Amino acid sequence: MPLNTSLDRELIHLHQAPQDRNALFSKITDQLLAKGIVEESYREALVLREQNHPTAMQLETMGVAIPHVDVEHVREERLVVVTCPEGIEFNQAEDPDLTMKVNVIFFLLLKEKDAHLEFLMKLISLFQKTAEMNTLLSTTSVEDVMQILAKNLD
Repeated sequence: MPLNTSLDRELIHLHQAPQDRNALFSKITDQLLAKGIVEESYREALVLREQNHPTAMQLETMGVAIPHVDVEHVREERLVVVTCPEGIEFNQAEDPDLTMKVNVIFFLLLKEKDAHLEFLMKLISLFQKTAEMNTLLSTTSVEDVMQILAKNLD
């Protein structure tokens, strides 16, 4: 996914405090539907995918999640980034019966089936950069987030 076409300032949500994961999913889905980026089927696909195949993982200083859906639910490739300094409960990827607090959520909206793996590898590389991840979580500047993503994911 070329970031120059997938990054949108309006899809970066900093210092959010959603009631729960479903409230966050609804807010993001509503925005994506309004922009024509996803199909009507996106919301249900997102919830089901995260229930059946949780994406939350613990990093050195925070929890992250990478919710995504199959390509048929996506019209336009995008990356949505949400930061939640207080954390929001997600089920763990390693043990779906356990929950954990997640602080940074990356919603992947990809159109090519094979693109998921390549993009996930870039994200995992970013996750290993603790200082940059801490900046993502603490910053109040969308521009800072865009610069970090462009530097690490392009």
